[in-house]
Amino acid sequence: MTNANRRDMGSAASDDLVRELRIFAGEIERYILQMSHTHSMHRTDLAAIALVMDRETTTPKDISDGLGLSPSATTAMLDRLERAGHVTRERVETDRRSVHVEITDTAIAVGGSMFGILARHMRQVLDTQDDAELARTAALMEQINTATRAASAEAAGA
Repeated sequence: MTNANRRDMGSAASDDLVRELRIFAGEIERYILQMSHTHSMHRTDLAAIALVMDRETTTPKDISDGLGLSPSATTAMLDRLERAGHVTRERVETDRRSVHVEITDTAIAVGGSMFGILARHMRQVLDTQDDAELARTAALMEQINTATRAASAEAAGA
């Protein structure tokens, strides 16, 4: 690649960061795949549990939209997760047609065992940084995640 082409892409530092983020995405996918095999769970099940854990309230539609699943695939997955004791579905008291998906203590324990190893290794790196650096990095990651969602939406419309 010529320097002129590199300038069109961005700075060398931003190119390095994009490459490292791409590598991280691959590494995290491999880790999750390994954990899904270790714990005999579907990859999508893990993604659904993470989605429910990250939101205060979640509906089956939120999960369907968040994971790009059809309503029937979402229902089958929620049935599987409910049978395994990872989620419960509760009717909303004020609107009996609405359902909220709740995470269980079992799922939290399984999630802790799955991601405890990863968290321990990441904390070894993160604990070497000061709070200001971590705050800047968290803000940057939030912006990168927003940009990634925008790229996904654009790609879906292409």
